[in-house]
Amino acid sequence: MVTHSVYLRDSRIRRYSDYLAEEGHHVDVICLASEDGACQSSSERITVYPLPVTRMRRERLGLIADWFFVAVSMFFKLSFLDLRKRYDLVHIHNMPDFLVFCGLIPRLRGCPVILNVHDPVPELARSKLGLSEYHPIIRSLLFLERISIAFSSHVITATPEFRNILIHRGVHPEKITVISNAANPLFFQALDKSKKLPTNNGRFVLLYVGTVAARYGLDVCIRALPYLKEHIPQILLRIVPKIRKEGQALEDCLNLAAKLGVRDLVETTDPIPLEEMPRIMNEADIGMYPAYSDCHMDIALSLKIPEMAAIGLPIVATRLPVLVELFGDDAIAFIPPDDPQALARKVLDLYRDPEYAEQLAEHAAKKSAALSWTEQRIVYRSVLESLLGYSITSGSISAALPDVSD
Repeated sequence: MVTHSVYLRDSRIRRYSDYLAEEGHHVDVICLASEDGACQSSSERITVYPLPVTRMRRERLGLIADWFFVAVSMFFKLSFLDLRKRYDLVHIHNMPDFLVFCGLIPRLRGCPVILNVHDPVPELARSKLGLSEYHPIIRSLLFLERISIAFSSHVITATPEFRNILIHRGVHPEKITVISNAANPLFFQALDKSKKLPTNNGRFVLLYVGTVAARYGLDVCIRALPYLKEHIPQILLRIVPKIRKEGQALEDCLNLAAKLGVRDLVETTDPIPLEEMPRIMNEADIGMYPAYSDCHMDIALSLKIPEMAAIGLPIVATRLPVLVELFGDDAIAFIPPDDPQALARKVLDLYRDPEYAEQLAEHAAKKSAALSWTEQRIVYRSVLESLLGYSITSGSISAALPDVSD
């Protein structure tokens, strides 16, 4: 596994790696170092090789320089390890797409290399930078995506919409498999309401988890707080960022909260390991996803939505096409984009009507179960077996898998 992320906090990488380890395989993960320097391995069969660089939010030239440095470092690390271990398969996770070329040495000797498109980079860049599809930067990213996919043995995408986009751009449909963002059932399960203890000193907690960037609309939550505090005196917005140095977007939101006189109603934490996320979600009263609508956000399923749904947390979210299709009005309390008044009204509806909130949560949990990793890992196994030409289940490993231990 190769990823430009911190292993212990990346649910998708953890799912794939833990599944393979459970089947008896050895998995090496090349990733970024955790800010606290903590050990990252989640299994004795998983060896994590963190680069001496941590994740931070960078933009434009800083982002390109970061990607280039990390890609070069990961290329040499993977090449060195492959010379010693001769991997059976390499699984690369974007962003960026060109990380797939880290698998050049294994690919040259015939090893399958998967490119996992967590997000289509051209659409994400258009969303972040506000550029048209004809801008030279977007055209360059389209070219990088095209050659990266051509180099790969197979492509995994997170949603059917992503797959359709790639097919429209000329990728053969048989080369693409959809493995949906799904909550890991080992961690994310609904808690018995009768056993849920008060943990917030009487505060009514709105929870925002994940990337803090303008397109995710955290500012909409902030702008709703002045109205909400008049009706819910104990209101609290808790922000759990994806990385420690989230950058200007988080600072802008905190400054906005201070300007509106609600800074004392906003709490920020450090990033937390995946194992602690269910506790954080169980302690909250409503999960927030107030993203703006654009060419990327309309089709991207944030993993936090199925995770919050699996926990049984009522969700207030922007009415985005991907959420309407996968969850619907009976599972998520939808609001228009960039509408803090609508967000405040919807939060008040849930606050004043616990039965309505519980019904939403129950329906969302059922929809999340349909995306269950229990089902998705069967699809993943099928992809691996088609590339490797043998069964990867534990019953056949001793005969099929060479010894890759040090």
